[in-house]
Amino acid sequence: MNVHYNLAKGGQHMLLKKRGVSSKQRVLEMIERRLPKSHTKYDYFQEMLGRTKAGIAGEQRVDREWQEIYLEHPYYLLHDVELEAESAGGSAHQMDTLFMSQHFVLIVEIKNIVGHVEYMEDNHQFIRITSDGRVDGFRNPFDQVKRHARFLRRLFQMSGHHIPIEYIVISANPNMIMTSSLSAHPIIHVSGLAEKVEQLFKQHQQVYLSKEVLREFSEQILTMHKPTQWTLDMIVDELKKGVLCSKCDYRFVMHYRQGKWRCENCGGRDDQAFNNALKDYRHMYGEFISNSLFQDFFGISCAKTVYKILKSLQLQEVGAKKDRKYIIK
Repeated sequence: MNVHYNLAKGGQHMLLKKRGVSSKQRVLEMIERRLPKSHTKYDYFQEMLGRTKAGIAGEQRVDREWQEIYLEHPYYLLHDVELEAESAGGSAHQMDTLFMSQHFVLIVEIKNIVGHVEYMEDNHQFIRITSDGRVDGFRNPFDQVKRHARFLRRLFQMSGHHIPIEYIVISANPNMIMTSSLSAHPIIHVSGLAEKVEQLFKQHQQVYLSKEVLREFSEQILTMHKPTQWTLDMIVDELKKGVLCSKCDYRFVMHYRQGKWRCENCGGRDDQAFNNALKDYRHMYGEFISNSLFQDFFGISCAKTVYKILKSLQLQEVGAKKDRKYIIK
């Protein structure tokens, strides 16, 4: 869990949860390394990775804006919060940022969209028109944040507390042009974040939560955070196995010789490449690995050598003898 305590001057605010690298990005980067460039879906996953990185860049742009804001009021920031659905089969509550104060809670949804954006309120449709005239539809972020607000409101009420739940959609890209259809809705460019927060404090001057309760609720939400693990299904068998050489653009595998991993092409050594491959294995096949599975994935035929490597990793073990498996954290 990416928890980071960062007290501002005077101890006024605390960053309870940093924004980390998502499971989705890690899996897509693994696909980029291991899926042959000739594969029919390579470009599809490349485009998805590009969109994911663009979204993260937008979120980081907003995070920098938070760092420029200084308030007299105590508050907590939680980035990348994901709370489980209230019912089986429901969608989780994924919130880009939660701003927790004694006066109100603010849910922030961040968009990194380029082009003219229109909102068709009657059918809840977001539309982006690009410079070349292409029209794309997007999920309505207003419906998303309203749903999250209803959930948080119920969460507070269940514990006997009531506090205003506000929400805002923030455009992190200066090249997003908001049309007049958005003027009556809670959406701003990132440059207006500080002013918006100040307005909300003027609007909500009443103190609803004590400092102690505010901290308890913020930490409770932190413990409720359960990130979705992005998994693969269709293309796992088409991904390259083994330790791949980063110096050779991941085109060649590395072989284990005399306790070192060496590239079959350039002859270079890279111990970190093995650690990366171990993480890739976890994304591809899950956290459990056995001696035989290790032999198959890493291309080592000697069971005794594999046993020594696995023991040196000090992984948690389950089972015994032939049924022994190791857990990759």
